[in-house]
Amino acid sequence: MSQLSDRIPRAFCLGALVAFAIAAFPSIAAAAPSCQTSGPAGGLYAVSVCLNQPAAGATLTGDTTVSGSASTATGTAPGVQRLVFYVDGTYALTDYEAPYSFSLPTSSWVDGSHRIEVEALYRDGFVSQRAGVNVTFFNHVTTPPVNTKHFTPTSGTAPAAGKPFVLAAAGDGAGGETSAQAVVDRIKTWSPNLLVYLGDVYEKGAPTEFKNWYGAPTSTLFGQFRSITDPVVGNHEYSASPTAAGYFDFWDNIPHYYSYNANGWHFIALDSTSQFAQTAAGSPQYNWLQQDLKHNNAACTIAYFHHPPFNIGSEGYTTRMDEMWNLMVQNGVAMVLTGHDHDYQRWVPLDGNGNVPGGKNAGTGTTEFVVGTGGHSEQSFVATDTRVASAFSHTQFGALRMELNQSGAAYQFVTAAGQRLDSGSVQCPGTSRDANAPTVPSTFKATAVSRAEIDLSWNQSNDNVGVTGYDIFRNGSLLKTIGPDTTFHDGTVAPGTTYTYTIRARDAANNAS
Repeated sequence: MSQLSDRIPRAFCLGALVAFAIAAFPSIAAAAPSCQTSGPAGGLYAVSVCLNQPAAGATLTGDTTVSGSASTATGTAPGVQRLVFYVDGTYALTDYEAPYSFSLPTSSWVDGSHRIEVEALYRDGFVSQRAGVNVTFFNHVTTPPVNTKHFTPTSGTAPAAGKPFVLAAAGDGAGGETSAQAVVDRIKTWSPNLLVYLGDVYEKGAPTEFKNWYGAPTSTLFGQFRSITDPVVGNHEYSASPTAAGYFDFWDNIPHYYSYNANGWHFIALDSTSQFAQTAAGSPQYNWLQQDLKHNNAACTIAYFHHPPFNIGSEGYTTRMDEMWNLMVQNGVAMVLTGHDHDYQRWVPLDGNGNVPGGKNAGTGTTEFVVGTGGHSEQSFVATDTRVASAFSHTQFGALRMELNQSGAAYQFVTAAGQRLDSGSVQCPGTSRDANAPTVPSTFKATAVSRAEIDLSWNQSNDNVGVTGYDIFRNGSLLKTIGPDTTFHDGTVAPGTTYTYTIRARDAANNAS
């Protein structure tokens, strides 16, 4: 190189060097973000919102990363609540947490010129001006893609020998937040056989949000359970499209309502939304439910939909479901699972009019659960009600874990952090009085982990309705009665002392192994 420079004039060498630098790094100028500065009236502050990726003028194929950012330009701005992205002026996705980045499936649009934009919503309600770029999509797509697949409900997977059939349930979670991921991670530890998603993919159930926030089967999100999931639609899925197009496309043209059997139980999935508007007596969905219940021969039935008929949360009662509730109670539905209100509620068994049965009917009726705790914000209760048996709100993200047995189900509401806040069992209406004792706990182990602690563990017992707890005996005396956990830490031991432990399983009817 030095010999070549000796033979070429200095001016020529400098020109060649500049030309080389530009050719080697052509993306430096093109990759500059597109930004817009704006602020609320009064000039208290100004913010800069940028679309960082993709670059203006880029040709995009397949799944492409789109990212944005927001920063304060002048003054003191409140926190960012969310960034909202658009394609050709149409809503695409909301991102609630930094870094604000997602995957855009460009093959979902026809080839040609498109505009991608982003805006920021601040906690005082200010919405920034949009920043955006013009790009080209190129995937050999000339007409809008149409999904022609057909959804088939799944019965889940069979449990391993000696293990219960585990049902997981949650709604109001798929929004891209770390809290939603934590709920998914908790569910995964259960190795569920079946999952029912109780509606609402955030913010508006757009196709891009289903792809990114609900996730593909290969993701770490709710989508990883797709092969064992039977969902229902929520009201947010109707926000991006009056026909909830994102939901029905993602779930391969799933019907609004359907039923199936799993582990000897009958499941009924319904559309409780006002947009669908088929909840009153005489509507097609009501008539279908009437026939489905009439021909149902299963001893135990679960119905699930998004909106709770009974609710002490801020969303209130869903009175349009009253007639369907009455129909389900009259036909022996054991439990109704719902979401919508972002909290956990379990109501005592209620009759068709929402009353607590008394007299000879005491203890009968249908039990409602509200499990809108899937990870997208929490709401507080606005009322109290003596019919509520258990309720938790305000940052108590989690999911419902159920073990489905021959004559009933054991349930636990478990937080994302692993704390069990509620547990018990529901016996199916019409089944014989529970006189069966749980099986004996097996594979019992005791380990001295220190001079002051012995840890106990055992395999879960089974029951025809559901195991609700365990009695722990030490040296023949009752030491502790716990819930349906299968571990216990005894921190009241003394060094140099021998202890003998016995474990006994118990159900809600006080039958003991």
